Amino acid sequence: MTDILRTHALTRTFGGLVALRDIDLAVREGTIHAVIGPNGSGKTTLFNVISGVYRPTAGRVEFLGRDTGGLPPETLADRGLGRTFQNSRLFTSMTVLESVLVVLYRRGFALRVGASARRRAHEILDFVGLSDEANAACASLPQGKRRLLEIAKVLALDPKLVLLDEPHGGLNHAETARLIATIRSMHGKGLTVLLIEHEMDVVMQLADEITVLNFGQQLAHGEPADIQHNEAVVEAYLGSAGEAAIAPPQPAATAEERLLDVRGLTVRFGDIEAVRGIDLHVAPGEIVSVLGNNGAGKSTTLKAISRLLPAGGEVSFAGTDLRQKRTEHLVGLGMALVPERRRLFGAMSVLDNLRVGAYGRPAAEIQEVMEEVLDLFPSLRRLSGLLAASLSGGEQQMLAIGRALMSRPRLLMLDEPSLGLAPMLVDQVFAKLADINSRGTAVLLVEQNARMALAASHRAYVLASGRVVAEGDARKLAEDESVKNAYLGIAA
Repeated sequence: MTDILRTHALTRTFGGLVALRDIDLAVREGTIHAVIGPNGSGKTTLFNVISGVYRPTAGRVEFLGRDTGGLPPETLADRGLGRTFQNSRLFTSMTVLESVLVVLYRRGFALRVGASARRRAHEILDFVGLSDEANAACASLPQGKRRLLEIAKVLALDPKLVLLDEPHGGLNHAETARLIATIRSMHGKGLTVLLIEHEMDVVMQLADEITVLNFGQQLAHGEPADIQHNEAVVEAYLGSAGEAAIAPPQPAATAEERLLDVRGLTVRFGDIEAVRGIDLHVAPGEIVSVLGNNGAGKSTTLKAISRLLPAGGEVSFAGTDLRQKRTEHLVGLGMALVPERRRLFGAMSVLDNLRVGAYGRPAAEIQEVMEEVLDLFPSLRRLSGLLAASLSGGEQQMLAIGRALMSRPRLLMLDEPSLGLAPMLVDQVFAKLADINSRGTAVLLVEQNARMALAASHRAYVLASGRVVAEGDARKLAEDESVKNAYLGIAA
């Protein structure tokens, strides 16, 4: 079996950031080949280089035995390389049929609206299961059918290789089943598929071969069963416990003792249901983790609790209903958020960033709180006059946590605090969280590094596809195979 696509030492940088380094990928003709990896591992960047959106910094891409030489996407499409994107790119003012006809005309299938073009368009729509929607407006389609229409548009190119970038995102069970059936039908007709997907159960059902990326480098390659039990892959997804100490267990909280109480939380983006009826709570003095693979709904859950996203269900804090509260009012109630990727004011000094966190507090208290934070993070005292943008990643994370603590919160919420940090710095961040918690602050932690988070938490919730699939004592979950299953799609 020949290789339809190969990359040789493929490298892509963005300034000083190496997004891909020396990737050697071989996709055999007639197979379904999946590319997986944790958040930020370089998967979509790889697709962008292969499909001509980005030029490689070094190395090369071969498609059908020819060096693509940095050709633009439209030329590669004409040569037989089709691609979908994470977010639907539909002609919302057109009908479903018209959307497919546009691609056929792009190929020169017909010079005007003719019977041959329409017949081919209807054949494609029938193949993906959209025959009944031919005259429907694209804008009216639910998410599952939008994904199928994206595939129909690619099939209108008569491709040799199809790149599918997270096609499962936001689909319900029935839509997922239909998508899997469509991809299998494509494969059955001899098409080669290169798939990026964060839902591991979908990957394990479909893939003949899997390539795993981590931090822009190729970590592993093999068949699904081998990948599921590859210790390096398991560690890339679950992380390592590092030096984080397991927090002492907390007694189960009654409803009256719950500091944060979330019931039936739902979040929708159009017709995509990203969070599906989540219940969780945090008691005073607890560290609670929300875990799950990329796309499981972790950050969306935290943003909904923080009122950064509209949500259904009930959210209360210290007995106060938060549904009608604005985000800025939560600080006064005793809640503080450390957002993903820190979101510091880079052109302001360390001290000024900390002062922002104390906005609204009595002036007499600010210096006292400042001293508490600088005692907790001595390095920030040394760096106090520097611009936030000049700090290292670990220092910026400490500053982001310190800024949140300036409001003296009863509940500190953190979104992926380990993201992009070296293991030694991750250990330092988690050690500080244990110190903060020991002083009486409850912590709600969204984290992809499951092992580290479980080692530092009292309790945890594991999410998959926007639902809670496991919950309980963190030490027990650390030994529970369901956590590994949720990350790697292993059947229970």
